[in-house]
Amino acid sequence: MPSKPLAAYEPMIPEVAALLAAQPDLQAFFNALTLGYQREWARFIFGTASEATKLKHLTKMSEVLAAGYKSKRAYDQRAK
Repeated sequence: MPSKPLAAYEPMIPEVAALLAAQPDLQAFFNALTLGYQREWARFIFGTASEATKLKHLTKMSEVLAAGYKSKRAYDQRAK
């Protein structure tokens, strides 16, 4: 788990939205999320140690948002 507090990722929220610019529907979904969910996604993307992991997390975030889930936790707990 990243050692920074969740609030430390708030300034990175616009960067997360920018990463979704190629997918306007996902970007709009992300922008409609509450600040808490947006901070969690910013930590998920920018709390990684390597660029490869960041890209992997970005792909996973896109998958989760495209499925209509606000968080990875809810997505992982869905009925399969």
